[in-house]
Amino acid sequence: MSIMDIVYFVQQNAVAFGQIVTSLIGIASLIVKMTPTLKDDTYLKQIVKFIGKFIALNHSVDSTKQKVANKKGIAF
Repeated sequence: MSIMDIVYFVQQNAVAFGQIVTSLIGIASLIVKMTPTLKDDTYLKQIVKFIGKFIALNHSVDSTKQKVANKKGIAF
């Protein structure tokens, strides 16, 4: 199996990988909300922030402009 085969496989199944990741986060969120402690909440929050950097890449908007727009209720 060459590198090009792996790249082709990932390209063809990118949507499925995204669905798997979001499903796992959803299931983990349900489990975390059922537990009485907040320790697991902080771990899940860190994981979601890390994954969110890769799923919602928005390089066209500067982060300071985004913060101002969020305060004003404007969506990009």
